[in-house]
Amino acid sequence: MYGYIGISVCVLLVLLAPAVCMDSGLMGLLSSYDDPLMTSLDLAFLLVTHGLDATPVDGYVVVITDNATYTLIPNGDKPGLADVSTNNTTRDANLF
Repeated sequence: MYGYIGISVCVLLVLLAPAVCMDSGLMGLLSSYDDPLMTSLDLAFLLVTHGLDATPVDGYVVVITDNATYTLIPNGDKPGLADVSTNNTTRDANLF
């Protein structure tokens, strides 16, 4: 009985890990505003002024945080400022 509970908890943690890894400050900023005319350059400027490492690239923005790289595409008339996809990366602090 207890083995099934443990396995269930582990499965839930694995499934929820990507959602937890998303930067809450970034997600809050993106969902707080709507601007159908915002370009990738405008979006990158907004993110940089809020202390994020953001770079505009051909119609989208790349944001690099401590543990992930996010790709943001301005979403025009849809709610929020951008659609977000993530690529988790591992960084080794001992690399020279």
